[in-house]
Amino acid sequence: MAPDLEKIKNVFNSQFERGLHPAAQLVVRQGGKVLLDLSTGEGIDGDTPFLVFSVSKVFTGLAVHHLIETGKLSFDTRIADIWPEFGCKGKEKATIRHVFLHQAGIPAPHLRLQVWLWPFWGLVTRQLAGEKALFEPGARTAYHLVNYGFIFGEVVRRVTGMPVDRYLAQTFFEPMGLQNIWLRAPAEGLRRSPRLTTASKAVQETCNIFNLPPIRGAQIPAANMRASARSLASAFQMLLDGGLYQGKRYFKTETLAAATSSGYDGYDDYVKTNMNWGYGFILGGGSTAAAPVAKKALGSGSSWRTFAGIGMGTCMVWADPPSGVVTAFTTNGMLDSAEANQRWADLSNAVWAALN
Repeated sequence: MAPDLEKIKNVFNSQFERGLHPAAQLVVRQGGKVLLDLSTGEGIDGDTPFLVFSVSKVFTGLAVHHLIETGKLSFDTRIADIWPEFGCKGKEKATIRHVFLHQAGIPAPHLRLQVWLWPFWGLVTRQLAGEKALFEPGARTAYHLVNYGFIFGEVVRRVTGMPVDRYLAQTFFEPMGLQNIWLRAPAEGLRRSPRLTTASKAVQETCNIFNLPPIRGAQIPAANMRASARSLASAFQMLLDGGLYQGKRYFKTETLAAATSSGYDGYDDYVKTNMNWGYGFILGGGSTAAAPVAKKALGSGSSWRTFAGIGMGTCMVWADPPSGVVTAFTTNGMLDSAEANQRWADLSNAVWAALN
């Protein structure tokens, strides 16, 4: 039976008409084929790059997975073995695995002060190396909001000699032929990337900070990627296909099986709810009824096999191996947590209803 794509279009269009956001994109793929490629908003087309917030963590994590696959790192490599200055004040035992699972001990201390260092890589990494661990690495799980990216970004830089945005472009984006996707967007990309907007007081400060020119142009590997829904969907298609894209292999199948497996399934002290953390991914279900937020956002058909990246109050991208579905949604309209979860859920459930 042919999918009823009108269901998905209706939800996408109604969200725009109701004023949930001034601009958005939606791409849905199944079985490797693009079923829907929608965009809305003044001056917006399918190639417009949007800020995707924590979807960035997926791609920064993929750079680390590539270094693991090629033997330059392992999950149990200590951060201090690569970055000696990091190995102090209780962080000595923190490993690559701990960072992936948000267990490295420095979730977001002094965040308000750190913001002003974000545009200066040397300063922010020096500050981070000197931070005192809030808990022993591995003892707790607490979402590492931006420090996930600064730690992994510095690890990639020290191992490869390249900043992580360049490593991703050279290793994946350029050979895959992906366009309008950058971990750190060039000036041309920033000109085409719409500024964030919000009517929610809960996220107004975040919206203002990420609209500042120095922040827009900064290397923030956990939060500052810009991408179109098309490019996100293509990248997740490669992941769904076990590392193959247009006949070329970018990852071994076993690498991605490990990356999208559950590393921690339980309570997260920072987000104050249960999460099912993969290695750079959010998973759609869990053995302890984990990830109630992700389960809602990724829709009724999602399971522990559904892997995703979700960007604060804005964007989401997910892939589901059993159904072969990839869904990518981008927008510049920030909503508070409850509203954003409902927006994602409505879109995801429309996809499940139409394709199953």
